[in-house]
Amino acid sequence: MKKILVLTVALLCYFCTYSQEAKTSDNIPTLIISPRIEVNPHIGLSEGGYYGSDFGATSLYTFLDGTIGEHFSYSMSNHWLSTTPGELYRDPFRSDEADFIDWLTISYNIGGFTFTLGKESILYGNYEIDYADIDQHAEVCSSFWNKSMTYQWGGKVEYCFSDESSTLAFHFASSPFGERPFASKLFCYSLKWSGEYGCFAPIWSANLIEYERGVFVKTLGLGNGFFFDNLSVEFDAMYRHLKYDGDNHEALAVCKVGYTFKDKVELFAKGGYEYFSGIDIFGWEDDFGFIPTDVSLCGGNYAFYGAGVNYYPLRNSDALRLHAVISSNNYSNSLAMSFGATYHFDLTNTIRKHR
Repeated sequence: MKKILVLTVALLCYFCTYSQEAKTSDNIPTLIISPRIEVNPHIGLSEGGYYGSDFGATSLYTFLDGTIGEHFSYSMSNHWLSTTPGELYRDPFRSDEADFIDWLTISYNIGGFTFTLGKESILYGNYEIDYADIDQHAEVCSSFWNKSMTYQWGGKVEYCFSDESSTLAFHFASSPFGERPFASKLFCYSLKWSGEYGCFAPIWSANLIEYERGVFVKTLGLGNGFFFDNLSVEFDAMYRHLKYDGDNHEALAVCKVGYTFKDKVELFAKGGYEYFSGIDIFGWEDDFGFIPTDVSLCGGNYAFYGAGVNYYPLRNSDALRLHAVISSNNYSNSLAMSFGATYHFDLTNTIRKHR
């Protein structure tokens, strides 16, 4: 594990050095360092409600993107620190746990085709999943978003049609139900269609996720985005089915409505409902908190809702975001608040300015 960490840090240092030395070329990597800090108090609404406070999604990320020649590109996101940093480094390269590498890909583009190898998100066809983790507000996300291990190692073939309005992608990856990528011999197969048609931007997908050898969780995801001048509406629907010790099926519906004022203030409201019959396919042993890790233990139906504001105070920049969010659900019997700040420091732009 130490060798892996040293290699990753060395890679980041190499690209930073390359960025400084390649003064005659604009084909240099983009490196963004992103700290986030927040505090989340929880207030029980009645006896038995969840009380407490924590530092929520306080974390440190880096994002590295670049190109090599005309056809190759790469992308890497590292999650260096969290409120429990030991868990990120304890046992890396597992399929069923998160580690310090969110994604790490290299892609080859030719014509309308893009071939990608590495670690990236399973194509779930879901707007909630599509956001970078650092930009999300966990307390007002579905339990599926909070508990599923979406980043997996594998390969993807993507085709963008000539009008660039539609894209088809096939993804083969390790299954989140295995322990080690590929060594567990459990795999995931995904097919995704996405596009932009005026104000309508769909993300639809179908997945076969191997639960045991020859036994698959079948999912259908229908992410639908509607984008107007200052108004956005995102609606996700997902169905999951596993015939295992009975007829186990799950359904998810999430809706988020956002309105932006002068690119500075974003108000949003979000809510969702999850239905479970039988086991919670993606759940694990329940640990009582604000968000359930096993919804089947709380009656099989989970509803969550909340609202918040994102504020970007810097002039002509969205690098700094301040947020305040309030939310609740039918599991914790409590009210959650979140106050924090996220800053995306673009190191590459700073280097360019000081050439």
